[in-house]
Order: sequence, then structure tokens, then C-alpha cells
Amino acid sequence: MTDHAAIVAKCIDAALAIIVEKERELGDLDAVAGDGDHGAGMVRGFRAAAAVERSGTASQVLVNAGMAFSNAAGGASGALVGTWIMRVGMSLQGEILDASTVHAALDKAAIAVAQLGNTRVGDKTMLDTLSPFAEAYGNAAATGASISAAWAQALPTARLGMEITRNMIATRGRASVLGERSRGTQDPGATSMYYVLAAVGDVLAADCPSESAAPSGG
Repeated sequence: MTDHAAIVAKCIDAALAIIVEKERELGDLDAVAGDGDHGAGMVRGFRAAAAVERSGTASQVLVNAGMAFSNAAGGASGALVGTWIMRVGMSLQGEILDASTVHAALDKAAIAVAQLGNTRVGDKTMLDTLSPFAEAYGNAAATGASISAAWAQALPTARLGMEITRNMIATRGRASVLGERSRGTQDPGATSMYYVLAAVGDVLAADCPSESAAPSGG
């Protein structure tokens, strides 16, 4: 039986590793409109998330990791990313963990981010990565794809959502004060979340490449 809690822990570790690697890039993107601390905040958040208790269910690990992320990262991004992690975890409670269940969790988490940030797709935020990814994941899951296969199929859509933010004018967050000048730079939140999703995809491909459904208590 798949140990989903252990896989979640590996996903958090992988997310931390890629964010540490991309910290400077994320800071440079954030410096266009803010104080350039997005990369540093994400690193703080994922270091705290990686340090939480790893026992229990996948749901419990994610909820604890999200809370730790929010407390450590600080700022609007810390609250939004932490909420996303927690809501994914809260939605994964139950006896079965399959691609459809994961899609429901991703969808609810994206909605929670939209509500907390009072934003929508097109506002040039992390939602421009997260929302299209959740939708594409759901489309893949509906065809019977496994958890990892659906994730891999949805990643190009997430990447496109991230890249499209270069052409957007920010209407939310610190970049919104720049108006037209915010066009031409990729959103740091959309970028960091794509890196996280890609890192998780690597773990899923290695640890559950063909899994379709299994008990979630492991």
C-alpha cells in the first residue's frame, strides 16, 4: 500500500529544494514592484513546512505544513501559499485517494486562494498558475489518468499560465501600483508556484507512476 504521507513529505522537501535554487530569480522578479523578498519568504515558508511532524496521514502532514508555512513566510504570499497547502490537505481526508480526489482538493485550494486574495485569473497573481493547473488536472483525471499522469499532463497548462503573466497588467498586490509598467515581467507568485508544482510532479512520477486509487490513511 502506498505511503501517501511519506510521498507528501518528499513533495515538500522537493519544493523546498527548488525554491532555494530559484530564490534569487524570484527575488529579482519581486523587486520590480516590491522589496524583492518573495524568494526569501518562500524559502522560510518551505523550510518551516519541511520541519513539521511527518507522522499521520497525508492530509495531516499537509495541514500542519501549510500552517507552518504561513507562520514562517509572512506577508500576503505566505498567507496565500499556506492557505493553498492547508486547503489541499483538508480536502484529502477520506478513505480513497485518487486523481479525482486530488483534483477536488486542487480546485478547492485554488478557490480558497482566490477568495483570500480577492483575485481571479488574469489579475497577474499566483492564481494564474494554480487555477488553470487545477482545471487541466481535472480534465486529465476525467479520462482515467492516474494521480501522477494527470499531474504531468496538467503541468504544461500551469507553465503557460505562469508565462502569460508577463503580458498582464497587475490589478492586485504590490505590482498593481505600477499599472502599465507591470507589463513585461513575469509574476513572482505565479512563477514560484509553477516551480513547486513541477517539483511535486517529479516526486509523483518517481513514487507513484501508475497509481490510480488507494487508501489515503497510509
